[in-house]
Amino acid sequence: MRNLAEALQALCRHLLPDDAARRAGKRLTQAKAAARIPCDESSLSRYLSGQLVPDLKTTKGLYREACLDAGDEHPVGITFDELVLLRKQAEAERRRSSNEMAAEIDSLHGQLQEAESERAALRHEVAELKAAVADLKASEAGLQARLTAQTASGPLPVPRRRGDRQRMRRDIAAVRNLASRAAELDAGGRAGAALRLLRRSADEVLNPLETAGLLLLLRQQQHDDLADNLIHVYGRDQDRDDVLNVALSLHEQGAPDDAGAVLHAALG
Repeated sequence: MRNLAEALQALCRHLLPDDAARRAGKRLTQAKAAARIPCDESSLSRYLSGQLVPDLKTTKGLYREACLDAGDEHPVGITFDELVLLRKQAEAERRRSSNEMAAEIDSLHGQLQEAESERAALRHEVAELKAAVADLKASEAGLQARLTAQTASGPLPVPRRRGDRQRMRRDIAAVRNLASRAAELDAGGRAGAALRLLRRSADEVLNPLETAGLLLLLRQQQHDDLADNLIHVYGRDQDRDDVLNVALSLHEQGAPDDAGAVLHAALG
């Protein structure tokens, strides 16, 4: 296309102004050159700049006018067959460029759609996490209210150090919804979202006893990967007292391996 534009520019330089303009020392204007070809002036400008490829009729018209003013085809520096071949090559190049641009636009459109889908999925995930945290806070408030009422009505019986069913029921009731939501996310191939839900809940909502209950519930439901990951991040991120309390609760409930794992994560 660049070579064709240069050839068209060379042909235009052979076009001469009319007698009146020549006597006045004026050069041929682009508007008058376009009128001689004939073609639209703005189109001629785009032909000469390489932005457009002229049709065969326009190409022939410019070549004819240039040869008439030059006196023969040889002084114009290119034969008509060579000009037609150059135009054909430029047209093929233009089509290739258009196809490549269309393919690039399609690719970018696909990337945009994928990004929008990912953004929508993230928004949905955030909404689910917020709902889960809200439910857990509500459960926590209800649990605290029940414990306060029970304490006011009389002391609880002294629990056994092992098989403490009352404490297990209390912990499982507080975290059952959380374990269920995390399991649903994990089963749906969103293990990262499930772990983020568990981690945020352990940070913001659950106390150590409830966290231990959550781990036991995950083990009971055979969500071992979730339990292992929660043990790792909890032991790594929480303060020493909370970790020790979780480990003690796990050990009391017959899970010494998990108790040792959370302590090991804290030391690591």
